[in-house]
Amino acid sequence: MSDVQPYQIVIILIFLGALFVAQIVIKRLIASGKVTPIQSDMQIVETLRLSPKESLHLLNIQGESFLLCVGKTGTSNILQVVTSIEEQADA
Repeated sequence: MSDVQPYQIVIILIFLGALFVAQIVIKRLIASGKVTPIQSDMQIVETLRLSPKESLHLLNIQGESFLLCVGKTGTSNILQVVTSIEEQADA
C-alpha cells in the first residue's frame, strides 16, 4: 500500500501553483516599475578552485577588492587587495 495519500498530492499541487502565481506577480510588478529588485554592493568577480574542498574568491565590495579563502572547515582568511592606484599613492 502506498504511503502517499491523494490529499497530500493535492496540497503539494496547490503549493506549487501558489509559487508559480507569486513568481508571475513579482515579475509583472518589476516590469511595471512598481517594485525594484534588490541591488547588492557585493559581487563575486572570480573564483579559483585550489582543490576539491578549497577555493579562492575575488570579491568587489563597494569598489574595494577582497580575497576570500574558503576551505572545508569554512572561511579561513579575508584579505583586502590593494589596487595599483593606491600603491602609487602610497609610494
